[in-house]
Amino acid sequence: MNIITSLYENYLLNQVSSPSAKIPEHVSLVLSEKDLSEPDSFVKIKEYITWCFQLDIRITSIYVDVLDTEEELRSEMVERLVEKLGEFLPKLPQDIGFEVYADNGELRFKREDKKMLVYVSVGFGGRKEVTNAVLSILSDVKDGKMNSYDIEEETIESRLKVKHEPDIFIRSGGKHLSDFLIWQAVYSELYFTDVNWHNIRKLDLLRIIRDFQKRQRRFGK
Repeated sequence: MNIITSLYENYLLNQVSSPSAKIPEHVSLVLSEKDLSEPDSFVKIKEYITWCFQLDIRITSIYVDVLDTEEELRSEMVERLVEKLGEFLPKLPQDIGFEVYADNGELRFKREDKKMLVYVSVGFGGRKEVTNAVLSILSDVKDGKMNSYDIEEETIESRLKVKHEPDIFIRSGGKHLSDFLIWQAVYSELYFTDVNWHNIRKLDLLRIIRDFQKRQRRFGK
């Protein structure tokens, strides 16, 4: 990092960390499996999580969008990515907890958090998540564990994997969001950056947070 970049990064850090500024509690990030195809891909994820931790972001959720292809190839891709995540996430500081979900919604790895929680979903999008939640509720109704007239929004929310609503949703290197967290992200701010995932720097994240802090959130109003 050259001195000009370092000075600018410190300038941004002072801006987003000022007493009057609000750091987002939950930042969500969408990647593609191609973003994780290069050798240093998981090093970049570790850097990103570390930046969030340093900025006191309480939660970050990361979605790896696995493109629809032949089922066997897709399953192999998901398993390879999940296995890799299982290798490097435990190396994060013990204050950082995590939950890793495969494309069928199965929780594959988990560690309780103390200061920060990282959700990682590999190919398990919002449509599957909501569908699974509804099927779970219908099963309970069928078994007599609850009545259909007792079903409310909170009932569905309680069955979702991610319980927290993102403050801001980031898509790196693209212009289209996936269906990740479609229930939880209905009022989230959206941020599209042309910067490729492998070129993302801490100052890019600081810029995103500064942009978020300047917005007036309306929460659907």
